[in-house]
Amino acid sequence: MLRRSLSTYDILTVKDVVEAYESRGEFQSVFLTPLVYVLFFTFFASAALTHVPIETMFPSQNGLMAALVTSGSDTLTADSKMKFKNIQSQADVFPWFIDTFVPSVFVTTDYNNVSIPVDQVGRIAAFQKVVGAVEIKAYVAPKIPCDVSASLSPIYKSCHDWANAEQETPWYLNPKSPAQEIIDWFQEVKANHTLVSDANTALHINVATYNGELNLLCITALQIKFQPGGYVDTRSKMTSMPLDPYGNDPSGGLMDLITGMFFLTTVGMDYRKIARHRKQKKAVVWTKWRMVTWMSLASVLTFYVFWIILSVLVAQAQLKNEIIAMENPAFDFEHNTALAIVYFIDIMDRMKTMGTIMIILRLSAMAAMCLLMFRILGSLRFHPGLNVVMATLTKSLRSLAPFFFVFVVCLSAFVMSGCLLFGDSTKAFSTIGMSYVTVVNMLFGQFNPDMVLDVNYYTAVVWYWSAMVVLSLVLFNMLLAIVIESFQKVHNSSDKRTAPYMAAISELLRVEGLWLWPWSRRDMIRLGRAVHADELRDVSAAAIAKHLALSDDQARLLLAKVRAFKRVRQLEHHISSNQEFVFMTITCNLDCVVIEMGTAELTIDDVRLAYASRGDFVMIFLSPLFNMFFFLVFAACALDHTPIQAMFPSENGLANIVAKAGTDAVTTVTTTKFSNMATHHDVFPWLTNTFVPYTFVTTDYNGRNLSTPDLRRVNYVHRILGAVEFKTYSAPPRPCDVVDGPLGAMYAQCHDFDSPVLNSAFYIDAGADPETATAVISAKQASGAWLDASTANLHINLATFNGELNLLCLISLRVTFQPGGFLQPIYQTKCMPSDPYGTSYLAAPLDACVLVLWITTIWMELREWCRDHRRRTGQPPKPRFCTLWRAVTWLSVVSVAVYFAIWTALCMAVYSPTFAADLTALETGASSSQPQLLLVDIMTRLKAMGYLTLSVRIAGMVSLGLLMFRTLSSLRFHPHLNMVTATLTASLHSLVPFCCIFVICLTAFVTSGCLLFGERLLQFSTISRSIITVVNMLFGQFDLAAIFAVDYNIAFTWYWCAMVILFLVLFNMLLAIVLAAFDHVRTVTATKIAPYMAAITELRRLAGPMLWPWNHPHMMQLGSFAESANTGLSTAVTSASIAKQLCVTDVDADIVLRKTRAFLAIMHILRDSNLNDDDVDGEDFVGEGEVAPTSVDVSELNQRLDMMEARLEAKLAAMSVNMAALIARIDAKL
Repeated sequence: MLRRSLSTYDILTVKDVVEAYESRGEFQSVFLTPLVYVLFFTFFASAALTHVPIETMFPSQNGLMAALVTSGSDTLTADSKMKFKNIQSQADVFPWFIDTFVPSVFVTTDYNNVSIPVDQVGRIAAFQKVVGAVEIKAYVAPKIPCDVSASLSPIYKSCHDWANAEQETPWYLNPKSPAQEIIDWFQEVKANHTLVSDANTALHINVATYNGELNLLCITALQIKFQPGGYVDTRSKMTSMPLDPYGNDPSGGLMDLITGMFFLTTVGMDYRKIARHRKQKKAVVWTKWRMVTWMSLASVLTFYVFWIILSVLVAQAQLKNEIIAMENPAFDFEHNTALAIVYFIDIMDRMKTMGTIMIILRLSAMAAMCLLMFRILGSLRFHPGLNVVMATLTKSLRSLAPFFFVFVVCLSAFVMSGCLLFGDSTKAFSTIGMSYVTVVNMLFGQFNPDMVLDVNYYTAVVWYWSAMVVLSLVLFNMLLAIVIESFQKVHNSSDKRTAPYMAAISELLRVEGLWLWPWSRRDMIRLGRAVHADELRDVSAAAIAKHLALSDDQARLLLAKVRAFKRVRQLEHHISSNQEFVFMTITCNLDCVVIEMGTAELTIDDVRLAYASRGDFVMIFLSPLFNMFFFLVFAACALDHTPIQAMFPSENGLANIVAKAGTDAVTTVTTTKFSNMATHHDVFPWLTNTFVPYTFVTTDYNGRNLSTPDLRRVNYVHRILGAVEFKTYSAPPRPCDVVDGPLGAMYAQCHDFDSPVLNSAFYIDAGADPETATAVISAKQASGAWLDASTANLHINLATFNGELNLLCLISLRVTFQPGGFLQPIYQTKCMPSDPYGTSYLAAPLDACVLVLWITTIWMELREWCRDHRRRTGQPPKPRFCTLWRAVTWLSVVSVAVYFAIWTALCMAVYSPTFAADLTALETGASSSQPQLLLVDIMTRLKAMGYLTLSVRIAGMVSLGLLMFRTLSSLRFHPHLNMVTATLTASLHSLVPFCCIFVICLTAFVTSGCLLFGERLLQFSTISRSIITVVNMLFGQFDLAAIFAVDYNIAFTWYWCAMVILFLVLFNMLLAIVLAAFDHVRTVTATKIAPYMAAITELRRLAGPMLWPWNHPHMMQLGSFAESANTGLSTAVTSASIAKQLCVTDVDADIVLRKTRAFLAIMHILRDSNLNDDDVDGEDFVGEGEVAPTSVDVSELNQRLDMMEARLEAKLAAMSVNMAALIARIDAKL
């Protein structure tokens, strides 16, 4: 403190010169450390890219991918009919093997149709030599009895244990064998039913290759996973590694050497700092930057440890000898199969190990480069301008902890509701983990709304818009506000420091020169040694000149250099620490509040209030935990009742077969796909060539006839219940609305497509063979009356049961014929558990837990209402109890009740004896006299259960959203966590006029978009679709090329106008509203943080980390005494009165008094946060240019003035003490 005061007047002491002399190394280190880390990062990145040769790996892996991992978007040729990515059922496996895989791997002729030389046989994509053999592994699930309900057990008698699949003996195919020989082998195993069966869970195909052109080894792993719902998931993975790590690029060794030098330099620099701290007898502090340094060193070391292991494995002679032995023309694969398998297994194991090490190598390199990047930024803290970025990041991280907690709560609500709504149909939401990834990517603009809009249009719109508004527009804008606020504080602080820093640098530059290093001069070294050895005790110019035998001018120059150097070091240290001012400010505020708390007077009424507030204190802190637990338990319950992980493979396996899409593989069997139908002429080709062969199946994928239990199944796992229902709806005829004249004569008869009526309904038995079903469809076509010009809708309903997953499914195919000739095919799949409580052991416990939490919530709210009613008896009829957050609580209670009411109705429908009797009669044929009525009744029940299932999921989504907001509302007691909820409510108050303007502008562009593009584009064909399209456009989800194809000039004019007005202007206004609300809330909250933290600190110091003082008997005695005293007694409670009343010492009485005072202060703040939300909910929010309300509560104003006076007196007293101490130190020093 003294040196800092004296430095203001440019007074140098001997100690100052000694410190300047000893800080020479630190000065060099400050400027050289960033350069060292930059070079370290550069050379390590170069070494990593040399050891992981991406430029050679890319063409190698993509060449293999183009040959083996083909997809539907690739070119279709006669040799590649079935693509790997298009495999959708077990029946597609052998066509892919025979028509695509074998011609790509077992190649005998080149692209010129010339026979390949013997030494080039076994190559993929001309350059990838197959090493050893092609490995095929099959995994089979053992058969077990089905765990289904009694009513469905006759339908599905045999199931498989998919969780305990067993690996069969692998097959190894010689890459030198002719393609026809391999095809014959596949035909043989197909006939023997040994490779693919209904028990298959997966097929793994492993191909090891060597590319001599690039000197790379590569493993290609193809996996075909068969899921119990009939859904097939194809995956591929490729891993490459260099065969000669240092031979390909000699510069790799040089880069390793330089990286090692910088590694040792960094270790030495940090160890030197630690040694200096120990020498100075200072504790070694592991700051965040030191931890980043050592983590980066550990990552670099990990990289090189695994690189050495990989180099050793690659250099082993055994691997190369085995590869050479198998490639020797003299090696006969057929006669030495056992030896070849041993060689191949060893080669594959080694290559898989090297592939794993290569992945670890790349991950450790990524971690090391990121950590070195942060270390470079951290080393720039000495500069006031370069320090702004890092200071902003670190300051933002301190403020973002409560924000991230609230963000995770909101994110989890939308993730779980998205999984609940769309997980059964969309892979992106099929698991909780994938849902998290999808929703976060959605916030970054990487999301296709069509994949959820196709599931349930309006539900998806509500979910998507709600998620984008809450997570993106509100929370992301709050994140931006936090970062901007942190940047402004850091920037303002940096501006104050830049001027003195640049002045000090300029002074050092003036007296020393461009190198800014005065200690290179011999005279400076002599001066430093003299004062360091205590030979020179006077650092005046005369004393220096005399001791060093210099002139007075030279001595004065030395002093100027020391003074400038010292000033630069002080400023650098101050800028790098960046904590002193903030810490002093916070400490002063807390000290002032503690002084105020310590001098505040307590009365008997205050003690009574503190004693009565014990329960409120506990409830305030436990409510967030209770609400969070309620949210998590209900989410688990909803996801258990809607088994997404079972419904996804079931629904998609069924839809991939029945409702094939245009991106599927094109084969001779499927000429027309469901989604590709565009005119009336496409309906019958689709029915006869696609729908019937895949629905009415009598042979399996191996070509053998199915047994009786396996008949009536779609995709071999979905058992059709009864029959397939076909319904057509016709538009009744009406007179055409045309003018008289030639047009009226040309079009005399029209149809009322808005009011279609049922025309016909028939059923095709599930046991019918394809020929019978095709004959029925052909007869309908020949009649000419089933589908004609008046047909408005064709509905095909198919009810199935999957015993493997215990699911009932209903898939509805709907073809809508519109009067303009436009045909729109739509399908919808709904699955529901056939035994909700029989297949899940957690269903009943979770329901019971939710019921307990639900009843507890109602009891807590009613208890609070009764207490509030008793407190406000005789007061105005608008109690404080009726608030926005209370409404959210009761709405969440009602929504949970609605959810379980619908769930109960669904369970009653599933367990209905009538439904079970109908299924039994349908299976046994007991009601053969009226089978159609039985089928109609079953279809009606299944449709009703489908609607109930959808209602359950929507109710679950609403309940999760309300429980999320209820959890946020319970966080209002915390000054930091309250900022999010307060900003939300404050924004809502200000958004009413904005929404009016936004709706007007949106309506204009919605209507104009419908007028301009509605006749060509489906997304603008109606007003409702146009609204959804324009709003999605503002979220970045829009197909711009579609409107450009309609009319280019009009399209870009409309699009630019819409984006400028709706996005650039109005969305930025929304951002300004959120930022203004956040700034207002932050300002109001800032006044509560200091007393809150002071009271918490005081209570923690006195009562421990549990913050509960009432477990001490003295506190309970004081509370009992206050409760029994006369109400309204204004006698002051002092430590002396407590000691006398409780018969304790003065010290214990003082502790009891301070505990009570701190507890009461906390309760006042908590009650103010929970009950008096008017301060931050926007009712007193004064915008720019507005006038604040003038009504003032005099008593409240006097109370605040007294508080301000006490604070001012405390601050003045503290300043007086500090000034007296400072003057005493200066006097003693002088």
